Amino acid sequence: MRTITIFSSLCLAVSVAACGVMWGLGVFSGVSVGAAIGTIIGILLATSIGTALMALALYSDQSGHDEVIFRVEKEPESRQNS
Repeated sequence: MRTITIFSSLCLAVSVAACGVMWGLGVFSGVSVGAAIGTIIGILLATSIGTALMALALYSDQSGHDEVIFRVEKEPESRQNS
């Protein structure tokens, strides 16, 4: 769980830093403030959803739940071959 927390925090920090750099470079200069804030919120939400899904996949892989399902699926095949 500690790895997932560190991974999520780093992804969020990189996203916030990237938005800050874009703001500082004037990428949003031709856009209204509301549109710029909406775009930044959209970027952060999309990144957060992607990070959360990757963290859940990592957690699922490390917890061993995937192996249990794989073994259940493999059992009927071994019975048919016997």
